[in-house]
Amino acid sequence: MIVVDGVRWGTAAEIAVQLGHGVTAAAVRSWAARDGLLAVRTRDGAGRPQVRYPLPEAARIDAAKRHAGRGRPRAA
Repeated sequence: MIVVDGVRWGTAAEIAVQLGHGVTAAAVRSWAARDGLLAVRTRDGAGRPQVRYPLPEAARIDAAKRHAGRGRPRAA
């Protein structure tokens, strides 16, 4: 996780670990494709490409999905 202007950003896997309770890296990537989660392409210190997502926005989408009453039930 990195902090930019007070906002924590992480890769899909890092966001999934932070959110826990059944969230997967695939779910985070799906939120970017379907729900408008901001995805920023960047490079790590070794020059490898990566995509980072803002944790607060991902947490908001996760909470909305969990309380939506549709789809597969998830732990609270």
